[in-house]
Amino acid sequence: MTGTTAGTLDGELAEFDHLFVNVLDWLPGLWDRERGGFYYALSSTGASEFEADIESTAFAVNIIARAGLLGSLPRAVRTALVRFFQDRQDRRSGYFLDPQNEMREIERLRGRALDMATSALARLGAEPLYPLPDPGTGATAYTRHVESVDAFEEWLDQRPWENSWLAQDNIQAQAALLMLLPDSRRDALVGTAIRYVSARQDPVTGFAGEGVPYNRLSGAFKFALFCRQVGHAVPRAREIYDAAFEVIRTQECTDACWLRNPVELIDVVGAQLGGVGERDVAELVRITTANSRGFARDDGGFSRHLGHSLEAPNEVRLGFGLDEGDLNATHQFVTTVRPTLYRLAGVAAPALSIPDGWADRFQA
Repeated sequence: MTGTTAGTLDGELAEFDHLFVNVLDWLPGLWDRERGGFYYALSSTGASEFEADIESTAFAVNIIARAGLLGSLPRAVRTALVRFFQDRQDRRSGYFLDPQNEMREIERLRGRALDMATSALARLGAEPLYPLPDPGTGATAYTRHVESVDAFEEWLDQRPWENSWLAQDNIQAQAALLMLLPDSRRDALVGTAIRYVSARQDPVTGFAGEGVPYNRLSGAFKFALFCRQVGHAVPRAREIYDAAFEVIRTQECTDACWLRNPVELIDVVGAQLGGVGERDVAELVRITTANSRGFARDDGGFSRHLGHSLEAPNEVRLGFGLDEGDLNATHQFVTTVRPTLYRLAGVAAPALSIPDGWADRFQA
């Protein structure tokens, strides 16, 4: 990069990084010593209607790993985290399910939890207690939609395409299940999904499905993640790349997902196009830094919405929606937005600030 561009970027990144100074101070307050998991928000920890949940706990593990601190956790804490996930695996189906909420009834949440729990266990050096879902040995209520191409096409037709993000989040949530299939069946269903979404793509923007601009961008983001997980190029990558920049330049960002999604989307499709140019990197950092200020909360975390958390980030109520950080948004900022911006800028991300006695706070 030119000296002027590099200097501007350094200033923007320093301002952006200041928003993270108390993240690791905030995180231990969400730890549930009894159950071995993490709550979604600080106000949830003292409320009888909430418990530690799979997604929040997986997010916390990812944040700790990103900070390079998994090895610093006391052995008893690591053991408790492993037990938390293993206790939530359903012996019969192989899925990981929260006992206290509606996850069992929501297909895309089952897929998300399968991916998150198995990944967290691997980070912790452990494995599931029971076999994972085996869609190759006969249909169950949870896997009938991947039993054949016809069943999968019918399932795709039933997605809520009036909401671009939700429809394609459903698809991306199936990636972990598809990867468990025998190669021939997996390839057939992956090809079906790619062709199906491609047929719905707008030839100008590359977006598929309906919704406000950030919703359509977020749908493209979910599709791009699916393509990356299954090892397939993203169709209409150039159109998506250009449209994503147009959205972040012109639309108000009121959701932390709307801040994270274009950063990772531009990274994924940009790599496919040969890289993100320095001017585009500088613009992405500038816009992201400006938008990030509205999501940083005084407790040290980040909130899903401007000025307040989101009660039910994925169709399951986890908090009160107060002016506080939550693990859904904070995870996105720490594990995706921050490292991606630094990497695109060609700068090593500095270590997150670690409070004195940090690891001891999980056992106090």
